[in-house]
Amino acid sequence: MNRWIVCLAGTGINLVLGVLYSWSIFVVPLQEKFGWSRADLTWPFSVSILVFAVVMVAAGKWQDKVGPRLVASVGGVLMGIGYILSGFISSLPALIFTFGVIAGAGVACGYVTPIAATVKWFPDKRGLTTGITVSGFGFGAFVFTPLARKLIVAVGVMTAFKVLGVIFLIIVVALAQILRNPPPGYKPEGWEPPAPTETKKVAVRDWTLSEAIKTWSFWSLWLAYLGNAGVGLMVISLIAPLAKTYGISQETAAFLIGFLSIFNGLGRILAGWVSDLIGRRAAMLVFFSITTLMCITMAFTNIAGTTVGYALALMIFGASYGSNFALFPAATADYFGTKNLGNLYAGVFTAWGFAGFVGPRFIKARLLKSIPKKLMAQGVPKEQANLVAYKTAFKVAIGLGVLAVVMSFLTRHPKED
Repeated sequence: MNRWIVCLAGTGINLVLGVLYSWSIFVVPLQEKFGWSRADLTWPFSVSILVFAVVMVAAGKWQDKVGPRLVASVGGVLMGIGYILSGFISSLPALIFTFGVIAGAGVACGYVTPIAATVKWFPDKRGLTTGITVSGFGFGAFVFTPLARKLIVAVGVMTAFKVLGVIFLIIVVALAQILRNPPPGYKPEGWEPPAPTETKKVAVRDWTLSEAIKTWSFWSLWLAYLGNAGVGLMVISLIAPLAKTYGISQETAAFLIGFLSIFNGLGRILAGWVSDLIGRRAAMLVFFSITTLMCITMAFTNIAGTTVGYALALMIFGASYGSNFALFPAATADYFGTKNLGNLYAGVFTAWGFAGFVGPRFIKARLLKSIPKKLMAQGVPKEQANLVAYKTAFKVAIGLGVLAVVMSFLTRHPKED
């Protein structure tokens, strides 16, 4: 079997799963139909992120036992059913269950399987091909947001959920049939594992998750992931309101969000390729340092006050955020082997789930509400008060970026028994 077919099928599956980032396109139509607040409608998305991360641990362990095809197929069915049922709901708790729990679980099953399969097929290009596979998730919102918007306008938000659910179910289940693991001991023809160096090592045995969580290597990866993902998720949650505060039109902001999506996908490929050249740890240091420097720039300058500056910031944050999803699966495989990679990477991935569930909610509740309220009570104009709050949020992000850089510097391969 041509191993590139597996990589491309995995990319296609992730392209569909990446529609998760298009949630905001449903918010206003749901507000208009049911009268729910914007704060209420953060819950389906937040729960989907939490369920995605938690269920992925079980899904990863399951796919390590039965292979990627069945688990990815189940993921497609769950995601499709979750969207279809979302088209029938009439209450917020029901939407949280259909979209947040059912569709979120489907995304978890569909996401982990192509990564694990691709890593096993490409020991010689582990970073690059992981980046290609997960780039689909980054590009997903860019591809499916226009389709979702057109469907909502044409047939209404509830019917749009149903139509999208059918489309997603068919595509993911069909592509899942291509996924399979290579035979045991597989090596590409003519390739031999290179001699280990200080920057490029691979595991000499296969670890289990229960063994890995007892090592500094696991937790240094987890904390680095928490830091850099926390920055990216915070930026994603602030894109639209920050643009409004700087006086950037809604239409221009929507166009610029496309830059974030594109570079989110490209950053995954670039980071994977770079990590194959210079090593995972060095690549992490490069990308995460750039993230931190951009946070400092956003916190202490008005670079985002122009359209060009705002676009540049989104491009950098998008690429850096995307780098997580190529670097950490490859590093996990390097540290702990590929046999149990689905379960192992799912364990590391819970850092993203924690950051996604807690981070944006903390920023909005503690900073974006309390700071403007306090300043406006002192007579500060609303837009100026909001800008102070956003800059404070980026100061918090500096701390997360520093955490990612420090952990990347300190992380090491686990000591073998």
